[in-house]
Amino acid sequence: MKASVIIPSRRARATLNRALESINLAALDFGKDIEVVVSWDQEGKGPSWARNRGLERARGEYIFFVDDDDTVKPDFFKKPLEALERTGADLCFFTYPNGPRLSSYVLSDNQEVRAAYLPAFFGYSFADVKRWNEGGALDLLKEPGQVWRVAFRRSFLEKHSLRLDEKLTYFEDAAFLASAVAFAEKTVSISDELYEYHPNEEGNLATGWKSPRHWQYKFLIHAARKELDKKCGGEIWKYCEASPALTALEMLKENRGSLIAYLADEKVRSSISSFPLSFRHPLVVIGILVLRGIMKCF
Repeated sequence: MKASVIIPSRRARATLNRALESINLAALDFGKDIEVVVSWDQEGKGPSWARNRGLERARGEYIFFVDDDDTVKPDFFKKPLEALERTGADLCFFTYPNGPRLSSYVLSDNQEVRAAYLPAFFGYSFADVKRWNEGGALDLLKEPGQVWRVAFRRSFLEKHSLRLDEKLTYFEDAAFLASAVAFAEKTVSISDELYEYHPNEEGNLATGWKSPRHWQYKFLIHAARKELDKKCGGEIWKYCEASPALTALEMLKENRGSLIAYLADEKVRSSISSFPLSFRHPLVVIGILVLRGIMKCF
């Protein structure tokens, strides 16, 4: 089996039929070498759970993901498979209309891969903050972290036991991609727009923002970052070391009930203590100084 495409879905609906039609069209030239795995999540356990169940069933040499309310373009399989087989890469990145503009290139060293992609998916670094303090954009290096804009070599996923974190029900894609690029030895990027993203106003991001789940996520993603950093020998925390301080600032403003528990974590305290300050951002300076004062109290 050349490739498997995994579709998480909670219910059969018109958009799923539309997605399947576009996938079947893209798979025409491959005959039976493309399998479609619809992973049903009828109990609402979340997209991570559904995608992981799909990975358990997948038999293809390569793995693609598609959401049940999106569609793909005719070369969705052809272009990434050509790139992966030509280069022997573990991952192939591509894009979509109005998505990030990509150039075509290969990275053949794990350290190069980490340096290129962890700033996009893993969090905010002190380097990001220093650039912001000098007048640049804080999110200059960030990219959307959806798994459906990447094709994966299945043997690579199995070698490193890479699965989505089922505790995360949104932003789970970026956490998974961070794990993948942390271990990848070779990646290929192609400039083609191969996926048709149809934004869903009732999706997880829309319904989860500032909800209790949003704040629970902050603790979960912090734990996930620490766990991945531990697996990588402490070599990748530098790519997200500013994120705990930024989250603490958000809690100071929006959810002080969670703040004390968050400040109990050693890496959170270290992030706040070392956070680069600039009077270009006086409210941030005040917030960080307040947080440092609170930390002295316990």
